[in-house]
Amino acid sequence: GTRRSQLKNAMRAKFDKIMVPISAELIDKSQQEYIKFDAFFANVMFHEVAHGLGIKSTITGKGFVREALQEQYSWLEEGKADILGLYMVSSLLKKGEMEGNIKDYYTTFMAGILRSVRFGAGEAHGKANMLCFNFFNSKGAFERTPEGTYKVNYEKFESSMNELTNKILVLQGNGDKAAVEKVQTEMALIHADLKSDLSRLSKKGIPVDVIFEQGLSVLGLQ
Repeated sequence: GTRRSQLKNAMRAKFDKIMVPISAELIDKSQQEYIKFDAFFANVMFHEVAHGLGIKSTITGKGFVREALQEQYSWLEEGKADILGLYMVSSLLKKGEMEGNIKDYYTTFMAGILRSVRFGAGEAHGKANMLCFNFFNSKGAFERTPEGTYKVNYEKFESSMNELTNKILVLQGNGDKAAVEKVQTEMALIHADLKSDLSRLSKKGIPVDVIFEQGLSVLGLQ
């Protein structure tokens, strides 16, 4: 098994300083009530759990997935963790093992995509979220309103989640590096509308990430 640790105060700071302002700017007003810290924390937690699950060895005799996909492995693995983590949250809610409104988790996940694509194409998490954004967009899982905000279609969001989970796991299981490169070229990119929306966040002064002051000097020991 694997063990994961998350610092709740650090997660809270990211939520308050980044997720909430992004949601206020880009999530449709009718759905902003579903942006919840507990959903954010759970989505990230199960993202980390998902790294320890899934396909580790190809089913095509190409060895470990990491070795077969080489430099294409990391970004696709981050995409797997995102979408498989959300799949687990959805499944546990249906089983009654978790509490909450699925709309909280889906809407907060949507805001999380908008947060993470800002990391850019040179970073694995950023690339993974570009894939998720474009895949969900192609399936009608959300719409961009005339006001320039994003509105989740909850029914299509679930079916898109299932489809993308299947797609990524098949890519990993086959260990087909060329197929993953094709997906990256076609899907892991930022189109003009999204680029424009992300620039609005920068103009508002919303940080991409937070930096924590730490060390002996902060504790007064230096």
